[in-house]
Amino acid sequence: MQASLIYTTEPLATRALAAEIRHDHARFVALLSEIVGADLLGRFIDVRAEQGDQKIDVALTFADPDYVVGIEAKFDHTLTEDQVDRELTVANHLVVLLLDRDHAPEWLPLKGRVSLMTWEDALACFPGSRLTLDEIKAARSGKSAVEVRLRQLIGPAKQRLGAAWRIDSRRGGSGMPAINFYSPEIDGEQLRAVLQVAQRTMPPAGQPVPMRFSVGISVRADTSSYPRDPRSTPPWVESVRRLQSNVIGDRVHELHLSTRRPSSGHANSETPHGRAHGRKLAIVDHHFEASERWLTTGYIDWIVGPASERMPLEQVDELAESLVTILEEWYRAEVAARVTSS
Repeated sequence: MQASLIYTTEPLATRALAAEIRHDHARFVALLSEIVGADLLGRFIDVRAEQGDQKIDVALTFADPDYVVGIEAKFDHTLTEDQVDRELTVANHLVVLLLDRDHAPEWLPLKGRVSLMTWEDALACFPGSRLTLDEIKAARSGKSAVEVRLRQLIGPAKQRLGAAWRIDSRRGGSGMPAINFYSPEIDGEQLRAVLQVAQRTMPPAGQPVPMRFSVGISVRADTSSYPRDPRSTPPWVESVRRLQSNVIGDRVHELHLSTRRPSSGHANSETPHGRAHGRKLAIVDHHFEASERWLTTGYIDWIVGPASERMPLEQVDELAESLVTILEEWYRAEVAARVTSS
C-alpha cells in the first residue's frame, strides 16, 4: 500500500526536516561541511525551525567556533535578494533548498556565503526518513516548473535578438513566473516585453497554465508620456503606429495578438497613476479609432503596446516565436525611423 502524504505544505516540510536533523544529524552535518567548508563548522549544538527575527526556515547552530547555518526552503514563494541579504544578517551561511538546481534564480550563484542543496540530497542523509520526496513534490506549486520552461526560451531569444538585449526571468509583481525583455535604448526609449502566466494565481494541479505576452514602447506615468492636451502626440503614439504598419500589418492572428479593447482601469483615480491613465485614455481616443485601441494596452508606467491571446504553457514556444518576431522587426523599424529623422 502506498504511504499517505502528510507533510504537504512548506511549513510542515521544513519542520519535519528540522525534526529529522534533531533525530540524527551526523550525515546532514557532514554534507553541510562539504558545502560550507569543514573548517568553518565546529561542534553541532542545536537545530531550530523558523529561527530569529528573519524567520529562517531551519537554523543549525555550531560551537568552537560559533557558527550558524540557515536553511531556506523555497516552494511557492519567490526568493528575493533582499530576503537572502536579511537572512545573512543572522546566519553565517545560507543554504537554499530546492527540488532542482535549475529552479534557482539566476542571481543566486553569484551571492557570497550562499549555497544550493537539493531536497533529494538532503533527504538521502536520513535513512528511513519520515519526510519523503513525494511529499516535497506535492508541497511545491507548479511555479518552479513553469520558470524552468520559460528559462529554456531565453537562449534562443538572445541568439535572435542579440547580446545587447537584456532578458531575465524575474517574477512579476503578482509573483507569477515571467521572462522580461529589454532592448538597447533608442534615443532614450526602449522596447520592452513580458511573457508570463496570465493570471494572479497558479491553476490547480492538472489544469492548463495560461500564458500571454505584453509588448510595447517604454513610457513613464508623467506628462512627458501622457501630456495634458490630448491633441499632443507623445513619442509612443508614432512608435505604436510603426508597429502597426511595419510589423503587424495583416498578421494579427499569425502573431497571436489579442484585439480586445483595453479596460478603462482607474482613469478617475486621484493618484498620479490614475491621473496618467486618464490622460492616456484621452490621447488614445484622439489618435486611434475604436477598432485600433487594442494596440494601446500595457502598463501605465512601463509600456504601451498590444498583448497576446492566452495560450496554454504547452504552446509557449509559439508565443515566444511571435514575441521575438515582433521585438526584432519593431526594433529595426524604430532604429530606421530615428536614422531617417536625424
